[in-house]
Amino acid sequence: MARARFLLRPRWLLSHLLVVALVVLMVNLGFWQLRRLDERRAFNDLVEGRMDEPVVAIDELVGPGDGDAAVDAARFRRVSATGTYDDDATVVVRNRSQDGRAGAWLVTPLTLAGGDRVAVVRGFVGFADDGSIPQPPAPTGPVTVQGLGLDPGRLGSTAARDVDALLAEDGVLPALVQAEASTPPDAGPGPDIDDDGAVTEPSAAAEEAGLATVARPELGEGPHLGYAVQWFIFSTIAAGGYALILRRQIVARAREGEDGEPGDGGPPRPGTRGPVARGALTR
Repeated sequence: MARARFLLRPRWLLSHLLVVALVVLMVNLGFWQLRRLDERRAFNDLVEGRMDEPVVAIDELVGPGDGDAAVDAARFRRVSATGTYDDDATVVVRNRSQDGRAGAWLVTPLTLAGGDRVAVVRGFVGFADDGSIPQPPAPTGPVTVQGLGLDPGRLGSTAARDVDALLAEDGVLPALVQAEASTPPDAGPGPDIDDDGAVTEPSAAAEEAGLATVARPELGEGPHLGYAVQWFIFSTIAAGGYALILRRQIVARAREGEDGEPGDGGPPRPGTRGPVARGALTR
């Protein structure tokens, strides 16, 4: 142990602290990725569980003026709505992307039989060649829409701002409907959806208009587990590698017999040699 006293010198102590801080940081990053994985799995369980529930009318889950709890309970539920579109009140929700295309969502209020309205995400449209957003008209007359309930507050700040004015109007439900089927068919969602949630193929009108059904949320676990393993491996390499460096330094000084020599203030700098052996001739 006497030959390791040089490791208590200031520059070596600083080196120890830096390595310890680095290892602690990498370990915490690993646990952070594991927490992200747990959150992702909980999200997947929530979505799958709610999609397994039967279809329910959206106005049976939420009503105008309902708070966050009601909106959250309707999130990812399979819902339906029957009414008439107010095409003139369509809102374009920009900064959306799907299948590698940049574009927007078309959100049109649907007036229900009781007079309340619900904002329906009719579909996704990509930019036209001139940079504009195409707006194919909504179906006229009575329409039945089936899809997923959405919480507008969880769509990102840009989307939330785009629909805020519509949702603030009197008689508008605070939740959105992400349309996956429409009868009669829209220029986007297919005409039918079965009890298992399988959506029909897009119609020819949808392809021509460029209005596509908005994709359901992805339920994969992502790269979090792999990233966590990498951070733990990095921390192990850093700790083990540094311990090996210290051992080699101790052995080298023991062989040279230079432990405790004045002027040996810390770890060797790159491009420099170790201390001259005791008794070596100098010129």
